[in-house]
Amino acid sequence: MEYFLENDLLKVTVNSLGAEVTSVVAKASGQELWWCGDAAFWKGHSPILFPACGGLWNGEYRLDGKTLKMQKHGFAKFMEFEKTEDTLLGENDFSISLTLCDNEETMKSFPFRFRLTITYTLRESVLECDAEVTNLTEGHTMHYQLGGHPAIALPDYAPDEEIIGYLAPCNMRTDNLSVVRAGEQGCWGPERFKPKTDEQGLIPISVETFANEALIFDNSQFQSMIIYRADGETELAEVYFDAPVCLVWQMTGLLCPYVCVEPWFGLCDRQGYTMDLDYRPYSQHAMEGDTNSHFLWGINFVLQDCSD
Repeated sequence: MEYFLENDLLKVTVNSLGAEVTSVVAKASGQELWWCGDAAFWKGHSPILFPACGGLWNGEYRLDGKTLKMQKHGFAKFMEFEKTEDTLLGENDFSISLTLCDNEETMKSFPFRFRLTITYTLRESVLECDAEVTNLTEGHTMHYQLGGHPAIALPDYAPDEEIIGYLAPCNMRTDNLSVVRAGEQGCWGPERFKPKTDEQGLIPISVETFANEALIFDNSQFQSMIIYRADGETELAEVYFDAPVCLVWQMTGLLCPYVCVEPWFGLCDRQGYTMDLDYRPYSQHAMEGDTNSHFLWGINFVLQDCSD
């Protein structure tokens, strides 16, 4: 089922499947600001990652002496959420909350009782995503990861262009940044790398930038990133977050009409990882009966005529 958040500036569509934003339209221009989900490039839009972020070594993890299977990014993106709240916050401010609870299917790979609530809030030209995770499991601490995966459309895409946009981490010199790379089984290795930048210190959105899959910035290196058009000057959006990990991703080996800026409270496994679930990188923990609140992401759209 589709739900809508709408004000004078933006119309946002949220699908109950995965609690995923599927469209953000600038009302004045009719411009689609969100990735459309064209399967020729990537069929997703902005999946919610829970209870895992990224891949697990051999597709499995250990918990209380048992080995369990878990798919990459967990199961939330495949599950139907139920709308639990729809709120008018002000004349131009709206929010909607959708909730997923444990069921027979989730218990097969994640033996915890839980409640996950995703709340989207629209304020003027800003869309925010918050999450609450409640541990309903008696007598056990619940270990989990949680992440966002929003995809912004790039209006300057053309298949014969080399660079179709730029990225700029805010309040951080790019020559001080470093990333790890996903390699075997989509898990990261120990070596660190400098992201490639141009003479202005901007990260080009190009096939070369994503030749080794995502740029994985860990250790809270920055808390916001600006996405620019191909001229390197015109802002499309600023993505801001509290998460300690931020991935920037396009499909490898193919220039794509979108870029994903993904704040994660978690990280894929290190290559060869064999320790228990609670030691996975940046894992979160909720004691019995506790609710953890997470600000996943906010996006401030710079509204303009992107059709030229």
